[in-house]
Amino acid sequence: MDERQVLGSWKEISSFLDRDIRTCQRWERELGLPVHRLDGSSRARVLAYRNELEDWLEKRLHEQDAEPPAAPALPACPAKRSRAIRRALVIGLVVLASAAAVFAVWRLAVRPRPPQLAADFVPPVLAILPFENRSGDATLDYWRESLAVILSVNLSQSRYVRVVPGDQILTVLRRLGLDGATVFSSEDIERIAAQTQAAHVLSGSYIKAGEAIVITAGLQEAGSGRSLDRLKAVAHDEYDVIPKVDKLARRIKKGLRFTRAQIAYDYAKEAGQAVTSSPEALKYYAEGRRHQLSNRWAEAVASMEKAIAVDPGFAMAYRSLATAHRDLFHYAQARTYIEKALELGDRLPEGEREFIEGQIAFWGEDYARAIQILEGLLKTRPGHLNAHSHLGYAYNDIGDVDKAIEHQGYVTRNRNTVLDIRYLAGYLQKKGRYREAADVCLSFLRDVEDAWSVRVMLAYCYSFMRKFDQAVAEAQNAYQANARSEGYLGEILVFNDDLAGAESLLGPGPYSLNRGRFAEYVGYARRDLEKARARGIIEEEVAAERLLAVALGKAGRWAEASLAFGEYLDLAAASRRPAPGSGPGATGLPYLPSARKRDLFLKARIEAGMGAADDALKTAGELKALVASGLNPKELRYSEFILGLVELRKGDAARAVELFESAFALLDSEDFWGTEQGLFLDAYAEALRLAGNLDRARETYEKITLLTTGRREDGDIYGRAFYRLGKIAEQRGEDEAAQAYYRKFLSLWVGADPGLPEVLDAAVRLSRR
Repeated sequence: MDERQVLGSWKEISSFLDRDIRTCQRWERELGLPVHRLDGSSRARVLAYRNELEDWLEKRLHEQDAEPPAAPALPACPAKRSRAIRRALVIGLVVLASAAAVFAVWRLAVRPRPPQLAADFVPPVLAILPFENRSGDATLDYWRESLAVILSVNLSQSRYVRVVPGDQILTVLRRLGLDGATVFSSEDIERIAAQTQAAHVLSGSYIKAGEAIVITAGLQEAGSGRSLDRLKAVAHDEYDVIPKVDKLARRIKKGLRFTRAQIAYDYAKEAGQAVTSSPEALKYYAEGRRHQLSNRWAEAVASMEKAIAVDPGFAMAYRSLATAHRDLFHYAQARTYIEKALELGDRLPEGEREFIEGQIAFWGEDYARAIQILEGLLKTRPGHLNAHSHLGYAYNDIGDVDKAIEHQGYVTRNRNTVLDIRYLAGYLQKKGRYREAADVCLSFLRDVEDAWSVRVMLAYCYSFMRKFDQAVAEAQNAYQANARSEGYLGEILVFNDDLAGAESLLGPGPYSLNRGRFAEYVGYARRDLEKARARGIIEEEVAAERLLAVALGKAGRWAEASLAFGEYLDLAAASRRPAPGSGPGATGLPYLPSARKRDLFLKARIEAGMGAADDALKTAGELKALVASGLNPKELRYSEFILGLVELRKGDAARAVELFESAFALLDSEDFWGTEQGLFLDAYAEALRLAGNLDRARETYEKITLLTTGRREDGDIYGRAFYRLGKIAEQRGEDEAAQAYYRKFLSLWVGADPGLPEVLDAAVRLSRR
């Protein structure tokens, strides 16, 4: 044994415990301080083991702190003295038992106040690796990740260390070619520490000895490569592993140099309570988490359902099941399971309940409550990465993109996954910081891993910077790595005016508007709806019905668009109702504000297109009131836009200009998710043209010709902008420029619907030259 772990005298023992020698000797007599003697006699040389003293001290800190009561005065008479002693002993035992019971209840109800954290405290990072199975028994392989899960959950409850999430560990192992590795060298551990920014890395192994399972673990200090304490736990059988690993977690805190006060008051639920006491359920849970990391959501659902079947109170499995269903767009199931996880709050790790409450508030678009909960969580658990990332989502949704960048930037500096990079780059794009967004992606691809989805985001950054050759190259690289990215490649080709290339990849349907083929686009939308109905997936049918309403509006068939929109609303309402057989009390999905705003905006545009000004104004009023009840003032652009359409229809172009200008000023820059720029600019340019302000109209139409994602749903607007520019140039006597614009327009609208006035007019004007 390491001699440093042995204390060989009362002086060393008292120094270690920071008490005088007489107090330590009294503790041995009265409180069972674990001190050993070489020959067992009271005068023999003493020795003690550091780990035994630490365990004893921790136990005592969690028990009653008061000294035993002084013995009562004894009567002089021997007979009376004997009765008094018995009576005193009985009373003393009753009092002690009552005090112990009261203290135990108090300890459960009122947790001790932990030592105060400094305002600038940043918890050190610990990475926990999968364990090595040295038993030769493949049926025990599931403990490789399960042991890491237990330790991660236990230590993640600490305020004094930040544990690298298991998902991130598996991602890093894959990046380094260590996925599935059964043992890690010191060099491997240093590389893992560098990728995770961990100050310490814990690795270990386990072996079976008869029925017992012997677990060993060691901490390695990053940078120095120095190995710290070697730790050991012996479980009687597989069901004893989980409680033994909890004890191991407490010893790891000592290895991380937690103070005694920190260890004593750093409350953590044991894994049997915070995760599960069932090895079988834990096995399915770890399996499901691995499926989630690989985006195999259906398999993840199946594994989590198995875990819950074994342990119906497994709250963390319900939480993961909710996330998997949400990624499958099964929003009703996701809501049911996340609420079930919260219902089982006593089975959640410390801090997890608060995070889930914030997550539920975010999913329900109660952004004020989500922000309040998550910012409160960060005060007690600094560095909680999921709290930071969800705060980023919430601030983005309420229009505070700077705050979103602040939180997501923190997450990216400390975790740096593919998803983290994509969100940070997207937020930067919204602020027009395209070069920074590109640099974020390039840094990840160069220093972390070559991820196809990051290459897609980089391709969009290049498109926004109008570096189309580089954009196409990155999109093609992504497509070669993953054929599922073909839609992104098609879009990038369209942005580069390579419609033929995009059509050869995905067919002409998605790009019919770019060709002025409105009837074809309506047909494409109808076919999409028929396919959705055949698949029987109501969410897909809802989206397809809405696309049909939009397509009919684009074709100017406003009455039909209104009918299709009504069918969409009915179908969407049905999709939110509880599924048959959901049981009593099922409430279905709420009609979230974001969906209501989107629907009101489309409804008002259809009404304005039909010339129903009063209806459009009424809908715009509803929309404005809904926006005012939320936290994103930028969304007032929707009602301003509708008012502008109504004024334009009434012939008041000057007033329409004011309204459209106000609406457009509330838009963010183009970003990966953007769709609105073309719609807003087109109405604004048309109002300027009709108001006689040709210079500003021309500038605005030119902006449309530079759009990328801003014309994602408005390819017709992009093409028509060249026709409008030709008209303005001709009015100004710039015949050569006018001819160039007309030729560009007609090259785009090849095979357009017959009889379109813009096509006929442009052809006539070109033929005169």
